Amino acid sequence: MPERFDEHESAVWNCPLDAHPALTDVRSWVRQRLDTVVTANSLEDILLVVIELVTNADLHTASPEMLVISCGYDAVRVEVTDGDPEPPVLLPPSATRSGGRGIALVDAVSARWGIRQCGRGKTVWSVVHFAGPAH
Repeated sequence: MPERFDEHESAVWNCPLDAHPALTDVRSWVRQRLDTVVTANSLEDILLVVIELVTNADLHTASPEMLVISCGYDAVRVEVTDGDPEPPVLLPPSATRSGGRGIALVDAVSARWGIRQCGRGKTVWSVVHFAGPAH
């Protein structure tokens, strides 16, 4: 059953992704939408999730398609859709591997996360709770 985001969703933003999205542009896009909505610490957690999921879609599938940010009363849902049905893998920690920590980072800062098959690809999603609006 697909995960449903129902933390009183109040805003949804869609960002189509290029074949090799510029991560600085993606960060700016997210910041413009959430900078006055969430605390600075929460924004950094959300940006970490966004960048990891977009980077994974770019590096491992070469077909990132869409970034969706849904903002609720006390949580933000991040979704990245790509054209590859293979799910990401949560790898065990390793001192010798130079990469492979992205999903572990997403897991660490997310209240929950998962994968939803869609069409010929998948959507990887994450829900990050925040303490309250920025002041």
